[in-house]
Amino acid sequence: MRVGIIDIGSNSVLLLIAEQAGSGWRVLADQARITRLGEGFGNARLLQPQAIGRTLDAVRAYLEVCDTMQVAYRIAFATAVVREARNPEALLEPLRALAPDMRVRVLSEAEEAELSFLSVARDPLFRQAGTLAVVDVGGGSVEVGIGRESLEWSRSFPEGALRLRERFGENPDAVRAHLKTALTPLSAAPPVQSVVSIGGTGVNLAMLAGEHSVFNPQLVHGATLTHAQLGALTERLFALDESQRRALPGIEPDRAPILPLGALILQAVLEALQHTALRVSVRGARYGVLERLERFIG
Repeated sequence: MRVGIIDIGSNSVLLLIAEQAGSGWRVLADQARITRLGEGFGNARLLQPQAIGRTLDAVRAYLEVCDTMQVAYRIAFATAVVREARNPEALLEPLRALAPDMRVRVLSEAEEAELSFLSVARDPLFRQAGTLAVVDVGGGSVEVGIGRESLEWSRSFPEGALRLRERFGENPDAVRAHLKTALTPLSAAPPVQSVVSIGGTGVNLAMLAGEHSVFNPQLVHGATLTHAQLGALTERLFALDESQRRALPGIEPDRAPILPLGALILQAVLEALQHTALRVSVRGARYGVLERLERFIG
């Protein structure tokens, strides 16, 4: 059985195609496109027509990939920006029309945290890492989930990288001060042995730190980034204008506007959890869906 899972985030849309292999899954495709669905969302909490159009174009292209690869089940889920929107049907109605047989749902904060956590906790690379704090830096929100084999504690913060950029622009001092207050609830989190970042922010920062010019998941999956490295990367990125960031080898050019904001978020989370380093995973909530598939296709 093959499944295609489309993750519609506030900044990017991702596709995972996997097929059953014994008791596990074999990944056949893992793709990402930046569509900035949360652009212009603001205090009005309205999805904007152009952002919706870009996102639907990405989903349409992914559905063609699913057809080509003969996927049996197609699943799409949306996260923070759609969850909070006053006009979610502006996206969801045409999304359902693209593929009437596709399962479409908007994840709750708890579901998003659980799926993100499972994507790391069920990864053999991190099974011996003790109690994990899994940090998902999105465009609209930041999820932190803590546990060992299952999620035991979680919090969601409306402090994603795209949202911070739209609010504070290129002002790292203002962002740092804001995050120090906004992430205060993490001081009550259970103690953890390891912090793991999922999502494009950690992956792109690991590419920069490792000076990798061509993306290869094996180069960055499991890589370590220290607080000091994140600080140096943040300074380097803020010293460049957007066109210079886009030209950096190894990163997604369309992530250039928000990458330094994502780095600030990861630094702030490490400080709140009182850790000096994190590891990077190329996985995300879409991999967690494989662990809870019956919930989506049952």
